Amino acid sequence: MTATRPSHPRRSQAERSAATRTRVLDATVASLLEKGHAATTLAEVQQRAGLARGTLLHHFPTRAALMVAVVEEVAARRLGVLGERAGTSTGTRADAQADARAGTQADTQAGPQTGWDAAVDLVQADLADPVFLAVLELWVAARTDPDLRSVLGPVERRVFATVHATVAGVVGDEDPRVATLVQFTVDLLTGAAMTRLVDPGGSAQARVVERWRRALPVLLGRADADTWL
Repeated sequence: MTATRPSHPRRSQAERSAATRTRVLDATVASLLEKGHAATTLAEVQQRAGLARGTLLHHFPTRAALMVAVVEEVAARRLGVLGERAGTSTGTRADAQADARAGTQADTQAGPQTGWDAAVDLVQADLADPVFLAVLELWVAARTDPDLRSVLGPVERRVFATVHATVAGVVGDEDPRVATLVQFTVDLLTGAAMTRLVDPGGSAQARVVERWRRALPVLLGRADADTWL
């Protein structure tokens, strides 16, 4: 008897195209993390993705086109990680990309961790994720690249809005000062995270974050100022 090979359903052209695009974007994000924006060229991405030059150019004919796509990809990944840690679901990668464009997340059951400590932990986890390093590479590059800045700016504004809404949801407090304190929290912890890039062993950043945790109830009028420091 002749053994028959197991049959595998043939992927459609659209599925193959989507898989190739994902492969390219994965390689681009990896290059941003390991080598930085300047070194993330089409040739570097092609080598990492293991694709023919023509295949890469079919999907992304220029480096600018690739960077436009990776801006959306990085935003989608960041929102996906944030939603997962906050106890919400962003669904598939396509759903996460739609969230990044629309600046929204699906309404799902809240996670068990709530309150200001949980909110600070969530922001710290977001900023500690490698995806944030890719975001930083794009931020720095956009300073001197007006085309990249024009694409990155609107996406990041939508990401910021979703981050703030997610963090505020974790806080779970209807006090009118929450929105401002969430903004302060995100900005302060972002600065601390960027400082750690050049001083990874420094303890000053950790002290600042812990003092901010103690400052929050004071600013809300729920603790005495003596507990701040």
